[in-house]
Amino acid sequence: DDWQNFALLVRRLVTLHGKDERRTWSYSPAYLEKAACGFVGLTVGVSPNIGFLKHTDLETDKGILVNEHLQTNLPNVYAIGDCAELRQVPAGRRSIEAIWYTGRMMGETAAYNLVAEDNRHSSFVIRHSYSPGIWFNSAKFFDIEYQVYGDIQTQLPDNQATAYWEHSDGKKSIRINFERESGNVLGFNLMGVRYRHEVCEKWIREKAHIETVLQNLGLANFDPEFSKQYEAELVAIYNRQTNKNLTLKQKRGLSAALEFLK
Repeated sequence: DDWQNFALLVRRLVTLHGKDERRTWSYSPAYLEKAACGFVGLTVGVSPNIGFLKHTDLETDKGILVNEHLQTNLPNVYAIGDCAELRQVPAGRRSIEAIWYTGRMMGETAAYNLVAEDNRHSSFVIRHSYSPGIWFNSAKFFDIEYQVYGDIQTQLPDNQATAYWEHSDGKKSIRINFERESGNVLGFNLMGVRYRHEVCEKWIREKAHIETVLQNLGLANFDPEFSKQYEAELVAIYNRQTNKNLTLKQKRGLSAALEFLK
Protein backbone atom coordinates (compact mmCIF):
# COMPACT_ATOMS: atom_id res chain seq x y z
CA ASP A 1 0.00 0.00 0.00
CA ASP A 2 2.80 2.41 0.86
CA TRP A 3 4.43 1.92 -2.54
CA GLN A 4 1.08 2.36 -4.31
CA ASN A 5 0.52 5.63 -2.45
CA PHE A 6 4.02 6.75 -3.40
CA ALA A 7 3.43 5.96 -7.06
CA LEU A 8 0.13 7.84 -6.99
CA LEU A 9 1.86 10.87 -5.47
CA VAL A 10 4.52 10.82 -8.18
CA ARG A 11 1.91 10.62 -10.94
CA ARG A 12 0.09 13.61 -9.48
CA LEU A 13 3.22 15.74 -9.27
CA VAL A 14 5.38 14.88 -12.25
CA THR A 15 4.78 13.44 -15.68
CA LEU A 16 7.75 12.47 -17.84
CA HIS A 17 7.72 12.92 -21.61
CA GLY A 18 10.21 11.79 -24.23
CA LYS A 19 11.66 8.52 -25.45
CA ASP A 20 15.24 8.98 -24.29
CA GLU A 21 17.28 10.85 -21.68
CA ARG A 22 18.09 13.68 -24.09
CA ARG A 23 14.43 14.60 -24.49
CA THR A 24 13.05 14.15 -21.00
CA TRP A 25 10.54 16.70 -19.75
CA SER A 26 8.98 17.17 -16.35
CA TYR A 27 5.51 18.63 -15.94
CA SER A 28 3.68 19.62 -12.77
CA PRO A 29 -0.08 20.26 -13.17
CA ALA A 30 -0.12 22.08 -9.84
CA TYR A 31 2.23 24.78 -11.12
CA LEU A 32 1.52 24.54 -14.87
CA GLU A 33 5.21 24.56 -15.67
CA LYS A 34 7.12 22.60 -18.28
CA ALA A 35 10.91 22.35 -18.22
CA ALA A 36 13.47 20.47 -20.30
CA CYS A 37 15.52 18.13 -18.10
CA GLY A 38 18.52 15.93 -18.69
CA PHE A 39 17.84 14.13 -15.43
CA VAL A 40 14.80 14.02 -13.13
CA GLY A 41 15.27 13.09 -9.47
CA LEU A 42 12.26 12.73 -7.18
CA THR A 43 12.17 12.86 -3.38
CA VAL A 44 9.11 12.68 -1.17
CA GLY A 45 10.60 14.44 1.83
CA VAL A 46 10.15 13.16 5.37
CA SER A 47 6.87 11.89 6.77
CA PRO A 48 6.23 10.05 10.07
CA ASN A 49 6.57 6.28 9.73
CA ILE A 50 3.99 5.25 12.32
CA GLY A 51 2.21 2.41 10.56
CA PHE A 52 3.38 -0.04 13.23
CA LEU A 53 1.33 1.91 15.80
CA LYS A 54 -1.92 1.60 13.86
CA HIS A 55 -3.51 -0.95 16.22
CA THR A 56 -2.35 0.60 19.49
CA ASP A 57 -4.17 2.97 21.84
CA LEU A 58 -1.95 5.90 20.90
CA GLU A 59 -3.84 8.77 19.28
CA THR A 60 -2.34 9.60 15.90
CA ASP A 61 -2.99 11.75 12.87
CA LYS A 62 -0.09 12.31 10.50
CA GLY A 63 2.16 11.75 13.50
CA ILE A 64 1.84 10.74 17.15
CA LEU A 65 -0.27 13.44 18.78
CA VAL A 66 1.32 15.18 21.77
CA ASN A 67 0.44 18.13 24.00
CA GLU A 68 2.68 21.07 24.90
CA HIS A 69 4.60 18.84 27.34
CA LEU A 70 5.14 16.25 24.56
CA GLN A 71 2.85 13.79 26.37
CA THR A 72 0.72 11.41 24.33
CA ASN A 73 -2.80 10.38 25.34
CA LEU A 74 -1.31 7.46 27.30
CA PRO A 75 0.12 7.99 30.80
CA ASN A 76 3.93 8.08 31.04
CA VAL A 77 4.31 7.90 27.24
CA TYR A 78 6.04 10.75 25.39
CA ALA A 79 6.85 11.26 21.72
CA ILE A 80 9.48 13.54 20.15
CA GLY A 81 11.18 14.17 16.83
CA ASP A 82 9.82 13.85 13.32
CA CYS A 83 7.16 11.32 14.39
CA ALA A 84 5.59 13.69 16.94
CA GLU A 85 2.70 15.96 15.92
CA LEU A 86 1.83 18.92 18.15
CA ARG A 87 -1.84 19.38 19.03
CA GLN A 88 -1.26 23.09 19.77
CA VAL A 89 1.15 24.57 17.23
CA PRO A 90 3.29 27.54 18.38
CA ALA A 91 3.03 30.67 16.25
CA GLY A 92 5.26 30.57 13.20
CA ARG A 93 5.90 26.82 13.49
CA ARG A 94 4.47 23.60 12.04
CA SER A 95 2.79 20.69 13.75
CA ILE A 96 5.52 18.33 12.47
CA GLU A 97 9.08 19.57 11.95
CA ALA A 98 11.52 16.99 10.61
CA ILE A 99 14.82 18.66 11.48
CA TRP A 100 17.34 17.54 14.07
CA TYR A 101 17.36 20.88 15.92
CA THR A 102 13.73 20.49 16.93
CA GLY A 103 14.37 16.85 17.84
CA ARG A 104 17.14 17.99 20.17
CA MET A 105 14.95 20.63 21.82
CA MET A 106 12.10 18.16 22.15
CA GLY A 107 14.49 15.68 23.76
CA GLU A 108 15.49 18.25 26.38
CA THR A 109 11.83 19.03 27.14
CA ALA A 110 10.78 15.38 27.31
CA ALA A 111 13.76 14.49 29.54
CA TYR A 112 12.84 17.22 32.01
CA ASN A 113 9.21 16.12 32.08
CA LEU A 114 10.13 12.45 32.49
CA VAL A 115 12.10 13.42 35.58
CA ALA A 116 9.06 15.38 36.75
CA GLU A 117 6.99 12.20 36.26
CA ASP A 118 9.41 10.35 38.56
CA ASN A 119 8.75 13.01 41.20
CA ARG A 120 5.00 13.11 40.66
CA HIS A 121 4.31 11.93 44.22
CA SER A 122 5.83 15.12 45.58
CA SER A 123 3.51 18.00 46.39
CA PHE A 124 4.98 20.34 43.78
CA VAL A 125 5.73 19.21 40.20
CA ILE A 126 6.71 21.62 37.44
CA ARG A 127 6.56 20.48 33.82
CA HIS A 128 8.23 22.26 30.95
CA SER A 129 6.31 23.24 27.82
CA TYR A 130 7.97 22.73 24.46
CA SER A 131 8.86 26.20 23.19
CA PRO A 132 11.10 26.09 20.09
CA GLY A 133 11.13 29.88 19.68
CA ILE A 134 12.16 31.56 16.43
CA TRP A 135 12.53 29.15 13.52
CA PHE A 136 16.07 28.23 12.48
CA ASN A 137 17.79 25.55 10.48
CA SER A 138 21.11 24.85 8.84
CA ALA A 139 22.30 22.28 6.34
CA LYS A 140 25.04 21.61 3.84
CA PHE A 141 24.34 21.04 0.14
CA PHE A 142 27.54 19.30 -0.97
CA ASP A 143 30.07 22.10 -0.30
CA ILE A 144 27.57 24.97 0.11
CA GLU A 145 26.43 25.84 3.64
CA TYR A 146 22.85 26.97 4.14
CA GLN A 147 21.31 28.79 7.11
CA VAL A 148 17.88 30.25 7.77
CA TYR A 149 16.72 32.22 10.79
CA GLY A 150 13.18 33.51 11.21
CA ASP A 151 10.47 34.07 8.60
CA ILE A 152 11.74 33.38 5.06
CA GLN A 153 8.89 32.32 2.78
CA THR A 154 9.14 30.93 -0.74
CA GLN A 155 6.99 33.78 -2.05
CA LEU A 156 7.59 37.23 -0.56
CA PRO A 157 4.32 38.48 1.03
CA ASP A 158 3.00 41.88 -0.02
CA ASN A 159 3.71 43.33 3.43
CA GLN A 160 7.38 42.32 3.31
CA ALA A 161 10.46 43.60 1.48
CA THR A 162 13.87 42.00 1.05
CA ALA A 163 17.51 43.01 0.90
CA TYR A 164 19.45 40.55 -1.26
CA TRP A 165 23.03 40.08 -2.43
CA GLU A 166 24.39 37.24 -4.54
CA HIS A 167 27.98 36.44 -5.47
CA SER A 168 28.88 36.17 -9.14
CA ASP A 169 29.82 32.50 -8.65
CA GLY A 170 26.22 31.71 -7.64
CA LYS A 171 27.38 29.88 -4.49
CA LYS A 172 27.06 32.67 -1.93
CA SER A 173 24.10 34.87 -1.05
CA ILE A 174 22.68 36.96 1.80
CA ARG A 175 18.96 37.67 2.12
CA ILE A 176 17.26 39.69 4.86
CA ASN A 177 13.46 39.98 4.86
CA PHE A 178 11.76 42.80 6.75
CA GLU A 179 8.35 44.41 7.23
CA ARG A 180 7.73 46.90 4.46
CA GLU A 181 5.96 49.44 6.68
CA SER A 182 7.90 49.27 9.96
CA GLY A 183 11.27 48.09 8.66
CA ASN A 184 11.45 45.43 11.40
CA VAL A 185 13.69 42.52 10.44
CA LEU A 186 11.84 39.19 10.07
CA GLY A 187 14.34 36.66 8.77
CA PHE A 188 17.78 35.82 7.37
CA ASN A 189 18.73 33.33 4.66
CA LEU A 190 22.41 32.58 3.96
CA MET A 191 24.07 30.44 1.29
CA GLY A 192 27.83 29.92 1.54
CA VAL A 193 28.13 32.61 4.24
CA ARG A 194 28.04 31.87 7.97
CA TYR A 195 25.99 34.04 10.35
CA ARG A 196 25.70 33.62 14.11
CA HIS A 197 22.38 32.18 15.20
CA GLU A 198 22.31 34.14 18.48
CA VAL A 199 22.93 37.51 16.80
CA CYS A 200 20.29 37.03 14.09
CA GLU A 201 17.77 35.74 16.62
CA LYS A 202 18.32 38.76 18.87
CA TRP A 203 17.70 41.15 15.97
CA ILE A 204 14.48 39.32 15.07
CA ARG A 205 13.26 39.03 18.66
CA GLU A 206 13.93 42.70 19.41
CA LYS A 207 12.39 43.82 16.08
CA ALA A 208 15.53 45.62 14.99
CA HIS A 209 15.16 47.99 12.03
CA ILE A 210 16.63 46.80 8.73
CA GLU A 211 18.95 49.82 8.54
CA THR A 212 20.29 49.21 12.05
CA VAL A 213 20.94 45.59 11.11
CA LEU A 214 22.66 46.46 7.83
CA GLN A 215 25.02 48.92 9.47
CA ASN A 216 26.01 46.33 12.09
CA LEU A 217 25.79 43.23 9.92
CA GLY A 218 29.40 42.25 10.57
CA LEU A 219 28.38 41.27 14.10
CA ALA A 220 26.66 38.19 12.68
CA ASN A 221 29.45 36.99 10.38
CA PHE A 222 31.59 34.12 11.65
CA ASP A 223 33.30 32.97 8.46
CA PRO A 224 36.98 31.97 8.86
CA GLU A 225 39.28 34.81 9.89
CA PHE A 226 40.86 35.70 6.56
CA SER A 227 37.86 35.04 4.33
CA LYS A 228 36.33 37.92 2.42
CA GLN A 229 33.32 39.75 3.87
CA TYR A 230 30.39 40.75 1.69
CA GLU A 231 28.23 42.79 4.06
CA ALA A 232 29.35 46.11 2.53
CA GLU A 233 28.11 44.92 -0.87
CA LEU A 234 24.64 44.25 0.53
CA VAL A 235 24.61 47.70 2.16
CA ALA A 236 25.55 49.25 -1.20
CA ILE A 237 22.68 47.42 -2.92
CA TYR A 238 20.23 48.65 -0.28
CA ASN A 239 21.51 52.22 -0.72
CA ARG A 240 20.94 52.07 -4.48
CA GLN A 241 17.42 50.73 -4.04
CA THR A 242 16.38 53.25 -1.37
CA ASN A 243 18.53 56.31 -2.14
CA LYS A 244 20.05 56.04 1.33
CA ASN A 245 23.68 56.54 2.33
CA LEU A 246 24.22 53.85 4.97
CA THR A 247 27.71 52.64 5.85
CA LEU A 248 28.89 49.40 7.41
CA LYS A 249 29.89 50.36 10.95
CA GLN A 250 30.70 46.93 12.36
CA LYS A 251 32.88 44.26 10.75
CA ARG A 252 33.40 40.65 11.77
CA GLY A 253 34.75 40.07 15.28
CA LEU A 254 34.07 37.72 18.17
CA SER A 255 34.59 40.28 20.94
CA ALA A 256 32.09 42.71 19.38
CA ALA A 257 29.53 39.91 18.94
CA LEU A 258 29.89 38.80 22.56
CA GLU A 259 29.49 42.39 23.74
CA PHE A 260 26.33 42.73 21.62
CA LEU A 261 24.85 39.56 23.11
CA LYS A 262 25.30 40.61 26.75
